[in-house]
Amino acid sequence: MNIEGWEIESEVAAGEVWAAVATHAPVVRIDRTHRLDRLGLGLRLSPAAGPAHGRFLVGLGGGGFRRLGRIVATPPHAPLQVVSSGEPARRMLHCQVPDRVGLQVDDRLLANCLDLRDAGVEASLARLARETAEPGFATRAVVEGLGLLLGAEIARLVAGSAPRQPPHRGGLAAWQLKRIDDHLHAGHWDCTVTELASLCGLSASHTMRAFRQSAGRTLAAHIAEQRIARACDLLADGALSIAEIAQAVRFGGPSSFSAAFRRSMGTSPGRYRQRRRSS
Repeated sequence: MNIEGWEIESEVAAGEVWAAVATHAPVVRIDRTHRLDRLGLGLRLSPAAGPAHGRFLVGLGGGGFRRLGRIVATPPHAPLQVVSSGEPARRMLHCQVPDRVGLQVDDRLLANCLDLRDAGVEASLARLARETAEPGFATRAVVEGLGLLLGAEIARLVAGSAPRQPPHRGGLAAWQLKRIDDHLHAGHWDCTVTELASLCGLSASHTMRAFRQSAGRTLAAHIAEQRIARACDLLADGALSIAEIAQAVRFGGPSSFSAAFRRSMGTSPGRYRQRRRSS
């Protein structure tokens, strides 16, 4: 997905969630209008720079310009005009998430969107940025789960109402848990929560809650655990090179696989293989 004026460093698409870490070169002046088909979120990753202002071109006369905060939310189909007298080079997280509640566009809501302040949302966006910039063993599941959570949280914050939760039905059945593991062990290591939920006949959000109730851990943690275990088995076996193992567990290349493996296991794939061989 292209973002006008921005250079994407890394991006992840998972189900209905998309996230990208991007950079923008210095500019003398900004006057640009954005319009999204889905609920958009932006988190400034670089230090505060020039005083950018924005306004939504809907509502009562479009509203006045307001200074943009570190977090900006853009409701679907609400044109956002951004102006600034100048900006240095900057780095941001851009993401689009499902709007399950259906945000009702009004002036109060739009004013809240221009400078969204919530520690929980900021922490989730920061983790989303880290996962996007440095993919791990369950990146797509983590990104999708965070996106679904953020969509509900943004609706609650800017609209002032809690999202309606589906009725509680308990955990997953044994056959549903088996379908999830069978799908993973068939080699679908970079699958999304939506894919696994379809195997269970449930929504993605319900599947995440029910799996945690059944297994005592998140679905993303389970995917990562199973994927790491498979990588460790292949390294110990010694029949495949590290590049071939990276491909087998569905990483983009050996460097990204090695970086994720080191973060998870505290050592490189090569050293892990040597240790297993010596033992």
